[in-house]
Amino acid sequence: MTVPILPESAPFTPLQRAWLNGFFAGMFNVDDSPDGEGAASAGAASVATSAEPAAEEEDFPWHEPDLAIDERLKLAEGRAPERVMMAALAQLDCGACGYLCKTYSEAVASGEEKDLAKCTPGGRDTSKKLKELVAAHRSSPKAASPVSVDGSANGKGRVAPAATASHGRANPFRAPLLRSVPLNRPGSAKDVRMVAFSLKGSGLSYEVGDALGVFPENDPELVEAILAAMGARGDEWVPIPGGSCIHLYEALTTHYVITKVGDDLATLMAAHATVESEAAALRTLVEDDAEGAPAHWDVLDVLDRFPSARPPLTEMVGALAPLQPRLYSISSSLKAFPDEVHLTVGVVRYEQGGRRRRGVASNFLAETLRPRLKAGVFVHPSASFRLPADGDAPVVMIGPGTGVAPFRAFLQDRAAEGARGRNWLFFGDQRSETDFLYREEIEAYRADGLLSRLDLAFSRDQAEKVYVQHKMRESAAELWSWLEEGAHLYVCGDARRMALDVDLALREIVAEKGRMSADASKEYLKSLSRSGRYQRDVY
Repeated sequence: MTVPILPESAPFTPLQRAWLNGFFAGMFNVDDSPDGEGAASAGAASVATSAEPAAEEEDFPWHEPDLAIDERLKLAEGRAPERVMMAALAQLDCGACGYLCKTYSEAVASGEEKDLAKCTPGGRDTSKKLKELVAAHRSSPKAASPVSVDGSANGKGRVAPAATASHGRANPFRAPLLRSVPLNRPGSAKDVRMVAFSLKGSGLSYEVGDALGVFPENDPELVEAILAAMGARGDEWVPIPGGSCIHLYEALTTHYVITKVGDDLATLMAAHATVESEAAALRTLVEDDAEGAPAHWDVLDVLDRFPSARPPLTEMVGALAPLQPRLYSISSSLKAFPDEVHLTVGVVRYEQGGRRRRGVASNFLAETLRPRLKAGVFVHPSASFRLPADGDAPVVMIGPGTGVAPFRAFLQDRAAEGARGRNWLFFGDQRSETDFLYREEIEAYRADGLLSRLDLAFSRDQAEKVYVQHKMRESAAELWSWLEEGAHLYVCGDARRMALDVDLALREIVAEKGRMSADASKEYLKSLSRSGRYQRDVY
């Protein structure tokens, strides 16, 4: 069934369009909501619970990533606990946590989400503040009978989603891996892969700019090491959410987070530690938010360091956070690769505490999964990261490293559509010889004219490091000319450094070439954002 999507020319702001598109998805029973409930359920709840104000009618003055956390919290004073918690987040709606800022804070406030460190862009400041806010909320008399985000008391009595065969977060498609192709050349310090899945027979469709949710599995070596430290064989039966029981090995592999130590696990282990010094140290992990606390510890670390703390297996598993899907920007167009979806995955590996550590999802996609083996996937629509409806509109894309992912899809789509609008790509990485991702494709687009301009910044090809924001400043006059001619501007990549540096460079360029004050240039970019001409996919 085709879900109606409002065109960019519709007389609504990007936020209003996003909400209305979600409402239509709910009406047509499409499960794309980031909190794991079907959109049809969320749509029904929003209609049935008339006391809850509609999303487009509620003002979120703190929902501005440029504001400091203290400023955002001040703007949220006096609001409901979930809104104050929302103000503590990074306000990027990046989806890296599996939610949007609003839905993550609602899940935390309702008690459905236990992990308070999911907002990676917000970092330690956000997780610390969330911890304070949750503690205050739980001690409040008003929290005695919490209301979940669907309006039901204590999280029970949810509005059941209508039966559907469509694939979404609650019903992922088991997609076979087609190929995992290294994009770096020998000698690179990085390992980036183009990972391709088959969608044949799934009924799934996506637009360029969307993300793909992938349900990962934990590193088998880490699972085996944890079982050994627990004195378990792996065939013990343990309960999982939903009331069923599975073998411990499968639970640790596919259902629970084992790469982080949450407060629930530390508290449980402290209660079972037979050595008081270990119990005290474990309690400190929960109580102490000082710098230097071992935020990098995983479950094996805590088992190795506190050998007297061995809770019953069922209780220990119950104290672990559920393993969540990861969202990846889609780097292909269905018009170029029918029945396929491509991802650009940077594989995370590092040494810590004398052990080799691996990123959960990237390790799963690059090492554990093999061609023809399957992973659970679903499409996560990104209504606020879209190509202009007008194919004649010029497009400026800024995406260093794996941030090039959606722009490969943009270029494929515009080529397939025969769009006549000019395209300008800023790309950068460490070294041109080893780290020019999708080099052949990008150079071919430049040669045939699809890419009107290509600016490259390889930071380690010269003594002084050069980044994409430096290339932007070098081309300030032309970049300003493109913006004045109606160009749409897109940024994808690291939220905490690159995106901030790019935004600062844009403000300087607008201020200089547009002869504006600093405040006026900031407002100019805000107006571009409100009109949908400045869009960011950052994480």
